[in-house]
Amino acid sequence: MQSPPDRRTARRATPTSEPTRSSLPARSWAADLGPGLVSLGCDNDPSGIATYSLAGAWYGYDMLWTCVLTYPSMVALQLVSARIAAVTGHGLTANMRAHYSPVLFYFAVARFVLANTLNIAVDVLAMATVAQRFVHLPLALLAVACGGLSIALQWFIPYARYARIVKWLMLPMLAYGAVLLIVDVPWHTVALRSFVPRIEWQEDFVTMLMAVLGTTMSPYLLFSQAEQEAQHEHREQRQNQRDAAPQKPQKPPKPLSSRQLRRLRTQTLIRTALSSVAALGMMIAAAATLHGANARPGEPVPIARALEPLAHGYAGLLLGLALFGSALLALPPLAGSAAQAVASSFDWPRGKQRDGRIAGVLVALAGLGTLLALALGLSRIDPLKAMYWSAVVNGMSITPVLVLLVLLGAKREAVGEMAAHWSLRALCWLATLLTGVVVAAHFVLEAAARIGW
Repeated sequence: MQSPPDRRTARRATPTSEPTRSSLPARSWAADLGPGLVSLGCDNDPSGIATYSLAGAWYGYDMLWTCVLTYPSMVALQLVSARIAAVTGHGLTANMRAHYSPVLFYFAVARFVLANTLNIAVDVLAMATVAQRFVHLPLALLAVACGGLSIALQWFIPYARYARIVKWLMLPMLAYGAVLLIVDVPWHTVALRSFVPRIEWQEDFVTMLMAVLGTTMSPYLLFSQAEQEAQHEHREQRQNQRDAAPQKPQKPPKPLSSRQLRRLRTQTLIRTALSSVAALGMMIAAAATLHGANARPGEPVPIARALEPLAHGYAGLLLGLALFGSALLALPPLAGSAAQAVASSFDWPRGKQRDGRIAGVLVALAGLGTLLALALGLSRIDPLKAMYWSAVVNGMSITPVLVLLVLLGAKREAVGEMAAHWSLRALCWLATLLTGVVVAAHFVLEAAARIGW
């Protein structure tokens, strides 16, 4: 006998419920599964795989520094996000609502929801492209089928349960590391370009740089990290007391124990390192195998060829499995974190009714992303190009969100004595400044090209 709709949605589809280990929902994906193949898939979805591969194919080793020199700032941004949630017991959107004007808050939420919906669309389109290798049907029809598959999995199967199977589709990602052992890699150039930036002030180069930074520092990861941490705090609070969780961030915020801080640092360092190493591997492999006369910036590149030295004729299959698996792993957090942002916008109180509403928003956003993927398929847009431009859009709109995040982490009325240390704030501001300069340079170079300078 089926449970009532509100209970079912709270247990199976809502990314904020607090279940037992055997029925973990989509939004607790980072807490229990930890660093590993699942984190690898969530942090490097099809848009990320395409962007890093194109960066290596088009520009060789020139963008390796974006994964190495930005690592401290990436860690700092995620630590600040997690600390805000751990101290207040609420995610970033709830805190922004409490401490910023409605204009700034709704701008941040709208930007986040729109970017996530676009990301959902290109991930669904990537799944459809992979499926078309095996089922010779129109891409648009396969996009609808793949989007429906993702929604069904999120609704009927707890995320942790199907992730234990889907995560094995991420094993082909390890093939990039094996390729580096086979092909001739100029490691002295790799080391140099990893620590000495080389920037070409040309529109194509700056656009790619914006896409790489948008993928590397994606706000989706920051919002998801904060929501996951807030859920962890609520689970601990319910274990320690039977009173309902407070509806708004508390004043003064509670300090964190040394054990909590150590856990946050360890999880953030490991997860961010995994993501950065994977991005480096993809870029180096693509640079070693694809960069050259036949990989001009802006032109299509068969990115599966980066795996041919290892997989030969099965390179396309390996890449397809990685794209399909990473999409299945990333779609629930993408839709779930966006649904959480909507819930914070309306200040829905916690409880079964809120869980049911968030479940409905989650399905609606996943459905909207599927419809957008359908439109992309009907318009015959190159899926690789769509994945790349999704990262560009992310990079183009990331700076204002980072500004709000850094300011929030320094607000003592928000986080009390746990305000971010000056070193964390400096690293966060460095990342914010970098993204802002790159976006400004992009618009300047684009305007110069239009007027013929």
